[in-house]
Amino acid sequence: MTGLKDGKMKAAVAYGPRNIRIELVDVPAISDYEVLIRVKVIGICPSDVRSYEGVYKREMYPYGLESYGLSGHEWCGEIVEVGGSVEEFSVGDRVVPEIIIPCGTCKFCRKGMSNICANKRNITRGYAEYAKAPAAFLFKIPPNVSFEAAAFTEPIAVCLHTNEIISPKPGDSILIIGGGPMGLIHTQVSKMSGATVILSEVIEERLRAAEKFGADFVVNPMEEDLTGRVRELTDGYGADAVIVATGNKNAIEAGVKTVSNAGTVVLFGGSYPPVSVEIDPNVIHYGEIRITGSYDHTPIHTERALRILSKNLINVEDLISRTFSLDELERGFETVKKGEALKVNIKP
Repeated sequence: MTGLKDGKMKAAVAYGPRNIRIELVDVPAISDYEVLIRVKVIGICPSDVRSYEGVYKREMYPYGLESYGLSGHEWCGEIVEVGGSVEEFSVGDRVVPEIIIPCGTCKFCRKGMSNICANKRNITRGYAEYAKAPAAFLFKIPPNVSFEAAAFTEPIAVCLHTNEIISPKPGDSILIIGGGPMGLIHTQVSKMSGATVILSEVIEERLRAAEKFGADFVVNPMEEDLTGRVRELTDGYGADAVIVATGNKNAIEAGVKTVSNAGTVVLFGGSYPPVSVEIDPNVIHYGEIRITGSYDHTPIHTERALRILSKNLINVEDLISRTFSLDELERGFETVKKGEALKVNIKP
């Protein structure tokens, strides 16, 4: 058997683009200040799929055994071993890691922007039976939150960071471009702020899902003019904020066309491969439009995400479309790539 008894575990290992094998590797040894966690659930992030395809390797692990666990970061589990100096956690605790380990001393950390720390490390390697993490960067999962829901902690946290950037007020209008899992979480987070949410998506099933998760209006830009519809719904002004939850060139350009004067366009999704967009700088200048990115999150957002889950303020479990075993990881990646599901989880 795999596990602690023989010091081996199953883990995904990358040997090249679209070349992943599930192999037996050593269970990671922990230091006095770390814990060993039995991974219970891990969600597949689009960035993991890009790593799988070789578009980029998130953690720059060389191919081969050193890549074990891959870039998996949306994970949670149960502690099975604690280091000698760990006092705040015990075997059996259900936990989720803070995936960013900041240096705490760079200019960004001193500004409270640890998400863009100049020297950060990430806690990944979640596509495995076990993973280790520093005790200082762990959070206990509330008793009423399932492992399936807790695996959404990081996705919720990054959406909370975006929400903090746009700072919506009750009655503000927010356009979300992209109705994938992140767009649907953005929808729910935006509704918590009292905003009116318009969601744009080309896949009909995702439009219906957006309505289920609270979008006030949905628009299929393949069937109607997005800019015209948004202005119609906002008394001609445009959206107070636009969250572009995709790296698509047309979506980014649409974000600038649909935002109100003095509004904010947030580029939430990365573009791979990189794209060039056509934007009239006069629109930005005369309209005082702000275009900004939103990347990752901070520990404050992780804490807030867990509180939100514990209070059942967001429905995440209904986002889960498929669940695969670790042995079926490539099927999971392909399912996400083909858009055949909303959220896909792996249970090692």
